[in-house]
Amino acid sequence: MTDYAPASRINRPIAPVSKRTVLNAKGRRFVRQATVVTVAAVAAISFFSGQAATAGSSAVKSHFTYVTIHSGESLWQLAAKIAPQEDRRDWIAKVVDLNALTSADVSPGQRIALP
Repeated sequence: MTDYAPASRINRPIAPVSKRTVLNAKGRRFVRQATVVTVAAVAAISFFSGQAATAGSSAVKSHFTYVTIHSGESLWQLAAKIAPQEDRRDWIAKVVDLNALTSADVSPGQRIALP
């Protein structure tokens, strides 16, 4: 058997203590003020040079053709009748977007705008 003797405290290697910079009150105040000034400057710059919406004096007039859905009628049938040269899926997607519909389902008596 081998003799095993645990290392004493004196023989153990000591890990180096990391040097942590501790700021005094004056240093903490400077860091705090610098942070506040930086945040205020960034906010002011983004406020004044950010995205601005400008209103124009010319009004855009849009005219749409409105159709009232009859019993048994669907957007697929309207697409075939109104826009036969266009892809029906694309036309229906335009109608759904234009009228803010949640789906392509329509009900009788519903009035929809056509692109």
